[in-house]
Amino acid sequence: MASTGDPIDARQAQDALTAARAAQAAARTAGDRRTRPRGYAVGQALTFAAGFIALGLAGSRPGWAAWLLTGGLLSLAAFFALVWIGAHHGGVTRWFDRRREPGRYAWRTWLLPLAAIAVSLLAAIPYGTTGWLVAFGLAGGLEHLLRATGVGTA
Repeated sequence: MASTGDPIDARQAQDALTAARAAQAAARTAGDRRTRPRGYAVGQALTFAAGFIALGLAGSRPGWAAWLLTGGLLSLAAFFALVWIGAHHGGVTRWFDRRREPGRYAWRTWLLPLAAIAVSLLAAIPYGTTGWLVAFGLAGGLEHLLRATGVGTA
């Protein structure tokens, strides 16, 4: 039925469906054009990695602990600022791509984040908290870069 309550024929229904699909495709195309500035993902990855590495090294370098803690916290603050700017630049924040396409499984979107956590936990065994934070900074920064550039979205 149409919005007036009158029945519609198959041709009108097909036209309405075609128009809806065209609008959906146009919205997807417009969303794909929203890009972040060049080097943005690299900046996020580097500030993430530098922040956690500095925090990890602060525990093993007592003479430099205050500087490393300050630098680590400033780097992580810069990372969160870049995430916030990116969320408002494009209107949305990319996290996990939830599109369900043939051959695409939801569990594959979690592989890179879980790999970063696993690498950091393995580094914690021989090197303790310092190794955990340094490895998490490196692996998490790489994971973020891969996901932000689209390589890590299975």
